Amino acid sequence: MSTAEPSAAQARRARRRAAREERQRAARTMRRLRLAGLTVLGAGVVAALAVLVMALGRGPETDAPQRLRIENEGRQHVAEGSVVEYKADPPASGDHYPVWSRYGVFAEPVNPGYWVHNLEHGAIVLLYTCTNDCEQVRADINGVYASLPEGVFGEVKLLATPYDGDFGSRFMLIAWNWQEPFDEFDAGRIERFYREFLDRGPERSP
Repeated sequence: MSTAEPSAAQARRARRRAAREERQRAARTMRRLRLAGLTVLGAGVVAALAVLVMALGRGPETDAPQRLRIENEGRQHVAEGSVVEYKADPPASGDHYPVWSRYGVFAEPVNPGYWVHNLEHGAIVLLYTCTNDCEQVRADINGVYASLPEGVFGEVKLLATPYDGDFGSRFMLIAWNWQEPFDEFDAGRIERFYREFLDRGPERSP
């Protein structure tokens, strides 16, 4: 037997061993990559679940709007100037005068008998209270008013008025059967409420 034969066999075995070791290294690398991918994916799932839990757990103490659904009190017309009693104070529906108020920002209180009629026609009412900063409050509201889209019949259907009653906050947004009180002026909140409830009253005429 020649001395070349054992050398050739040894070389083949060495090549097979090297190939096997290379396959094992590649398999280990793939396992590490899969493990790293699963770790990243798991961290992403945990983070998403944490965000979801925080969102679902948001309660009254957060900045979420405290929107209130108000019982419907009907929508009968009563004589202009008559005293109307409402279950809700401020009202978000109920008896009202046959005429409605013009839209805009008022310095003097508008009688609810008028603006409840506006609500019936899909308008938004913004009640506000103020002391020595009334001019600034009205200027802020006017700034929002100027940016709001028009409703049906080409009119910005927002009516802002001081309110004589005590509704427990500095501001309150009202739509037909809905109220949203808040204490700090928030133009974005006003615009969101307006866009959501615009023209959603039981009447769609002006």
